[in-house]
Amino acid sequence: MVPSEAGALVLELSAAAARSADLGSWRSAALDLVCAAIDSDAAGLHALSPRVPLESGAWRGLDLESLRASASGWDELAVELGALREHAVAAGGVATDTEVFALRSVARRRFRRAWADPSGFAHLAVVHLMVRERIHAVMLLMRRRRPFSPAEADLLRALMPVVALADALHEQLDAAPGRSVPVRLRCVDQRLTQRQREIVEHVALGHTNEDIGHAMGLSANTVRNHLARIYPRLGAANRADLVRLAVLR
Repeated sequence: MVPSEAGALVLELSAAAARSADLGSWRSAALDLVCAAIDSDAAGLHALSPRVPLESGAWRGLDLESLRASASGWDELAVELGALREHAVAAGGVATDTEVFALRSVARRRFRRAWADPSGFAHLAVVHLMVRERIHAVMLLMRRRRPFSPAEADLLRALMPVVALADALHEQLDAAPGRSVPVRLRCVDQRLTQRQREIVEHVALGHTNEDIGHAMGLSANTVRNHLARIYPRLGAANRADLVRLAVLR
């Protein structure tokens, strides 16, 4: 399927959003529709953060207990796979491993060591959804050696706006009076200034320095300088360590 043929699927997603009673049922229906259109061995729609309950997402072909056991390494993995996120931001919200990591490159070898070999999946396609200033993602996984095609990536780009809009709608409805309010990550570490705590909260959401700068009216270099002062103050070695020390403890 190519983007010019995506109209029917967009209508199906819109109809699923309208009839879904809550965020969970919407995500389940959306993932079913995406998986029916794009062949994959496993898939998920979730914030991909260890601090967000797995039950808030939708999963296909993945064991939740195994995912739960691996969650402690997600922050570190997110840093390792930052190139996928940066490509997605620049390319309509979607990135596939073949677009980002050239065959036989050093980056491809690092990708295999960090993710492909431990997970058992050879290829992945990721859709980054910015929903109310938080990153959620649709992740499609392939065990076989066939990579996701450019046409499949383009289809995901065509579907992304309606998925992001519907996710935002159902999050807002779930936060209405009488419903549970979504968890928001907070940094309350008093060793940091208010601005530094805000930067740490953005890091915990997986935002790049460029993302943080745009949200806070700063340059990426200024954000980098703030982080350079934050790391030694907390004894953090990297972004994952920073989140663990300043947000999770």
